[in-house]
Amino acid sequence: MSKDNLIGSIILEGGATAEDTVLVDGGRGKHPVAEGTLQDMDVENRNHRIYAKEDLEPEIHGARMKELLKAHELVGECGHPLAEDLIRQQTIDPKLACVRFNDIWIDGNLVKGRFQGTNNEYGKTFDEDLREGVKPAFSLRALGAIENVNGKAYVRGIRIITYDRVVYPSHKAAYTEKLLSESAVSSNMNINSVKESMLYTDPMNDTGKIINLTGADAQYVLNRLQRESANITSVLETFEGLSDHICLENNRLKMTTRFGETLYLDLENHVDNLIMDYVWGL
Repeated sequence: MSKDNLIGSIILEGGATAEDTVLVDGGRGKHPVAEGTLQDMDVENRNHRIYAKEDLEPEIHGARMKELLKAHELVGECGHPLAEDLIRQQTIDPKLACVRFNDIWIDGNLVKGRFQGTNNEYGKTFDEDLREGVKPAFSLRALGAIENVNGKAYVRGIRIITYDRVVYPSHKAAYTEKLLSESAVSSNMNINSVKESMLYTDPMNDTGKIINLTGADAQYVLNRLQRESANITSVLETFEGLSDHICLENNRLKMTTRFGETLYLDLENHVDNLIMDYVWGL
């Protein structure tokens, strides 16, 4: 790779600024959770740049991304920063953050994300937009170098900072696709309303063996989940109307709502290990 072809750059893939967003207080309670595409790879975007999967994938699976996702601190701002200085571009301002990413992964040539609003005014606007059927778009903010290859601009040496919310993204696919859940309901759910029966699918067994847990065993698992898992506690505090079916399936909690919707929630590793130890001890 010739250094003469490389230009160190702040990469901003798309549009709107914080000033473009009208802030409202929806007053609706907790956060809806949505899923969508953040960008595509190996495709020339509207800015005539190409992100090769081989260049971007290491960042998606990198230590920084994993750490921020684990801490629930990977957030995106309401529009890219206006200031062009490197320090500001590398900084995510929590006061301007509107979206919190719960998970980011690769599906084919797409970078996918699961997300919700943040706990500030920008986040409330983001939540209300989701509830009203708006499909927020996203744009990569990153550091990298532009290499000209046969007249095409490839982004190399990528360091992802975040994905910001924008209007009219440079990647045509970078829109919200579906609403997974709506948690803006009463938080007075009683864990005892869940039927005392659970299923645990052994992820180490290729046949999908199911171990039935009933009565005291199921109640123990439910109580342990609520005590040990921040993810589960959040769901049980914010979701009302769960059916009488709740189970652990392939390291995820599976629940069915009274509307017939199936919800999945990843378990933290330490919680899954605790439950596995209990199940194997039965």
